[in-house]
Formats: sequence, C-alpha cells, structure tokens
Amino acid sequence: SYAGQLAVGSVVLNRVESRYFPNTITGVIYQTNQFAPVASGRLALMLERGVTDSCMKAAKEVLAGNRTVSCLYFRTNNGLIDGQIIGNHVFY
Repeated sequence: SYAGQLAVGSVVLNRVESRYFPNTITGVIYQTNQFAPVASGRLALMLERGVTDSCMKAAKEVLAGNRTVSCLYFRTNNGLIDGQIIGNHVFY
C-alpha cells in the first residue's frame, strides 16, 4: 500500500539519522542482512523493471519530510511484536 511505502521510506531515513546504522540511504538499504528483498535479489529485479509511479511518489514525499513512522525496524506481522501495523507489516 502507499501507506506502507511511506512507512518503509521513513524507516530508511530514520536509520540514516541513527548512529546505529550507515549514514547514507544506499548504505542503509544495502547493509548486510537488513532487508530481505536486497538479499534475495528481488530489489535488483524491481529496479531493472523500473520504479513504479507510486514508489517514486512515496520516495519524494518522504525525502521532502513526510515521515509517517519514527521506527527503525519493520517486518511481516507475526503477532509477536508490538508496533504500528500497516498492511501485513509491523513497524517498531
């Protein structure tokens, strides 16, 4: 969902500003063992196909300052982690 895209973008920028993660967007996204789509190659495949209008809009919105969560992490919601649920993910 678009709300999920905004939240993921927010997590990335929150990590850039955190002393516990790399200080660049690229560094955060490609940090080892952090994002499953990077490790699986799915991100590379999606980038080859071209960024969707929705993803581009969300990225621009987050970069312009619209952070919708203050979290550093998200995962598929398994019901075991308390946090903000957006779609089938929990942000914490």
